Amino acid sequence: MITFLVAGRNDGYGINLGKRTAISLNFFASLCRDPEDEILYVDCNSPKQDCTLVEAIADTLTPECRRRLKAYRVTGEQMKAAIGETPLFFSDELSRNVGIRRSDPMNPWLLSTNCDIVLQPLGRRPLHELLQRLPPRFYVCPRIGIPPAQWQMLDRINVRQISDFCDEVIRRGARFPPEKEQPWLRFAGVGDFQLAPREQWFAICGCEEGMKLWGHSDANNSRRLNLLNGGGRTPDLADSLRVLHLDHNLTGGSAHQNTLPNNDWQYWVEDVISPVSRNRENWGLADTELPVIRLDSAGEIDPALILKTQRRPRNLIYTLRLQLKARLWKQAGAAANWLEKKLGK
Repeated sequence: MITFLVAGRNDGYGINLGKRTAISLNFFASLCRDPEDEILYVDCNSPKQDCTLVEAIADTLTPECRRRLKAYRVTGEQMKAAIGETPLFFSDELSRNVGIRRSDPMNPWLLSTNCDIVLQPLGRRPLHELLQRLPPRFYVCPRIGIPPAQWQMLDRINVRQISDFCDEVIRRGARFPPEKEQPWLRFAGVGDFQLAPREQWFAICGCEEGMKLWGHSDANNSRRLNLLNGGGRTPDLADSLRVLHLDHNLTGGSAHQNTLPNNDWQYWVEDVISPVSRNRENWGLADTELPVIRLDSAGEIDPALILKTQRRPRNLIYTLRLQLKARLWKQAGAAANWLEKKLGK
């Protein structure tokens, strides 16, 4: 019925990245009902010496989450070959396109969201019931911010506790963000919930990979998906569910909004008149074979396989250099011990 699409990088971005990612992914998994429901995580340009973020936090994910989760790794070299030079370490647009391309065609819906989001259907009604009755078009939803001091108290693996917390937030009432003047955009932070039929993501040829600077990709998506659906006011799902954002920046707003160069709003948003992106035909690394990363059940990971997977490739010169360094350190240690004994006498 649905593909949850998220992207990220194992870089410690924001407050307690590992925990908020686990909370989000575990809760997405609890909303899955159909056998084909899936969570796609695209890891883009994590440091070579590190595994992907979802592999690093696998022991904090529920069995259901590990079963539903599929991850893909995009290297820095692959990112550069696809989009060219960029001052950023991460391409959100390319990452999401990788996921769109590899999403299960059996799922009619694809939700582009983030790893700091919890979705709570009102009245705890199953999400798939809502999806079954929705007309096939593009939807957004306003989000509610949850302060770090609150969500960090949650048990990341206890989805019942997380759901009870969400219900309490809803019961006490929360103020929605003010609406934007653009009827096709509706709210700030729309990238946390962009729901559309999978076929529509393909119809617009994915996210704009040419947006190589910071920001406005979600607005560009909203603009083009709105055009694809005939324009007018983009409908929201605030009457059916709540989007709770696990805030991770103590100063509010985006952590990078004042430090990174932004994509041009006029060019990438206001001047857009076609729903179809400017991407090449092979958008989303369509011609690149990316092995799917599946997480084994807890306690079933073979230590020998871990060593084989994480061992760094070494050439002859690198190996000789390591041996030389080891020999020098051994000789230096022996000399230090000899000198210490002499001085001790």
